[in-house]
Amino acid sequence: MFPSAKTILLTAASVSLALTHTAAAHDGDGDKPRGNPYVAGDMHNHNTCTDGSVSAGYAIDRSVATGVTAGGGTNFDLDWFTLGNHGGSGNRDCRFSDTSANLPGDTTTTWNQTLGQTIDGITITSLKGTPNGTGSSATMWRWQSIKEVEYPIIVNRTPMYNKVLVEGLEWIVPGHEHTDVAVIAGQNPRGYGNADKMAEYEFRFDRADTDAIGLLDGKNNQVWPGKDNVNNNGTAGHQKAVSGVTWLQTHYPLQSYAIPTHTEHAATFNPAPSAGYNIEHFRDFNNAGPTVAFGIESPGHMAQGSVSGGSGSYGTGAVGGGTYGLSGVYTAKVGGLWDGLLGEGRNFFIYVSSDWHNRGAAGARDAFTTSDFIPGEYTKLYVPNTEHFRAQSIIDGMRSGNSYSVNADIIGPDLVFRARGRDDDWKTMGETLVARPGEKITVEMTMTIPAKNNSPYNFNNPLLQQVGIKQPLNKPSLDHVDLITGKITGVIPPGSPGYAVANASGVAGAAIVYNPTTTISQQIHANNMRSKRLRDGSTELTFTTTFTAGNTPSYIRARGTNIPVATPNVSDTAGNPLLDVNNALVSCTDPACPTHLATVNGVKKVTFDIQAYSNVWFHANPIFIRPEGSPKLLVEKNAELARRLAGDHRADNDHDGHDHDGHDHDGRDHHDHDGHGRDWF
Repeated sequence: MFPSAKTILLTAASVSLALTHTAAAHDGDGDKPRGNPYVAGDMHNHNTCTDGSVSAGYAIDRSVATGVTAGGGTNFDLDWFTLGNHGGSGNRDCRFSDTSANLPGDTTTTWNQTLGQTIDGITITSLKGTPNGTGSSATMWRWQSIKEVEYPIIVNRTPMYNKVLVEGLEWIVPGHEHTDVAVIAGQNPRGYGNADKMAEYEFRFDRADTDAIGLLDGKNNQVWPGKDNVNNNGTAGHQKAVSGVTWLQTHYPLQSYAIPTHTEHAATFNPAPSAGYNIEHFRDFNNAGPTVAFGIESPGHMAQGSVSGGSGSYGTGAVGGGTYGLSGVYTAKVGGLWDGLLGEGRNFFIYVSSDWHNRGAAGARDAFTTSDFIPGEYTKLYVPNTEHFRAQSIIDGMRSGNSYSVNADIIGPDLVFRARGRDDDWKTMGETLVARPGEKITVEMTMTIPAKNNSPYNFNNPLLQQVGIKQPLNKPSLDHVDLITGKITGVIPPGSPGYAVANASGVAGAAIVYNPTTTISQQIHANNMRSKRLRDGSTELTFTTTFTAGNTPSYIRARGTNIPVATPNVSDTAGNPLLDVNNALVSCTDPACPTHLATVNGVKKVTFDIQAYSNVWFHANPIFIRPEGSPKLLVEKNAELARRLAGDHRADNDHDGHDHDGHDHDGRDHHDHDGHGRDWF
């Protein structure tokens, strides 16, 4: 049922930083700048090694290839791709797609059918570890499929594409739901390498992997001894999860990440079974892994919005009761959980990904979906495009905070979001600007609105038609950008009041304000931005604004949307997204509205992929501002830690001549030269 009379609003707190709008508008013709400063990727997706619908190779092909597949279906040309299945085990041979994907020549194939056969150059002779099931139910532990199936497929695919492919994991976390993890140590698909360390992590710490044996050496001795197969749930499980993050920080502080995903989905933390996350759990992770656990990820499953729930597979029991602007309440709410962590000055950033499994009522090649989008089709995570871009560049870019998340190509790969004080030392996302109290801070944003996105629909957006706007779903549009600011009051130590905050599942979770100083300080409408029409049909928008630095450290983050303020059933009077299930109160009346939409009394409603292409947002990570002479923020300290570790690692490896850590052989850090003032670490 709809919460019609109790529509949930995400409201802003009082203004804390005064901004002065100085943008002007004009139109003109021009060229795109050469090259793009950011590259797009996806770090969370699935295949038939666990609960996905397509083979591992097909998932890679559709995500990073160009053009159209031989069997039909558009490819999405991502620049980088992390294969990120669940931990645990699976009974399907993931060199084959599932019958449900409706791909020619592929049917559901189990491991017991293919043992001993060489398929795609890979031969699996046995299922290793503790036996788990018999016949068609016999499963392969994920550590084995990571090591012996998925990574060899990455090695096979790498020469086919000029893209960066990584073996990762959706960690089924002890005490919690899920977290995206990658350990790139050893991975070198162009030179074969291995994913042994990724496999070891899954074996040691995934609560669904109850294998007691693991990898054996030539003498049948355990290669990875000492596994704890007991403490997998509740409070004890959380401590094991912290141990897992600590293991990454200890062994691979620059070559790994741990990013909790769809964090509101499983409701709130429960001290007995395994469920969701409260704010203290993210604090624990960031404390244990300052260069490893540096953010959270959005829901994925962006086409699942129905008449009874939002996208992301978020039902009414999720924290916040569903999604808001296709994001969870932890990141969508102004003053919410993310702002609470930023209010400590933490290096804590947000990311987006597809969580690709299947297309619901559609097959893998169909243009429509009632469930998920293929990686690159709808969501894009942009990280800096460095010289000699490789797996390490992905992690470095994510860790730096210099990244942004985009739905439905509302903006492209050339975002400029930066700030400066009295000099020309521009700082961008993830960086800290040091300024005198009372000093004028200039903020600049430039973005390109692409001429088209991947929507197969060209009829007008039904959510915008309510307010008299005719905008085709396959042509991105931007209504406004919000500049959101909040004060930083310092890190809350473990055990202190406010460190652990009682949460609540369902809609009640939307009421919690973690940082009451956070507000939408300035809202800039696209009509008030400088506009330049480019020859490829895209539009470059730019604005410059100023605000005054205060006596207290602060941050400024940005989000943009195609949704005007106070759009019925979509946004409130401040421009915050409403609970997404309200979108389904709007009818889709165009004759071209597809038949797969959910209906109420026979009337098609804005649901599934139509909702996703109608209600579109991007989110940019924050720029931090610190008063001159004040102590460094935790985000600065952790960035310095990463640089020190990179220097130590470089010194340790100078003798082998390999470039492991994102630095040139001459010992200098990489710097970009586009005027953004970024350093890579």
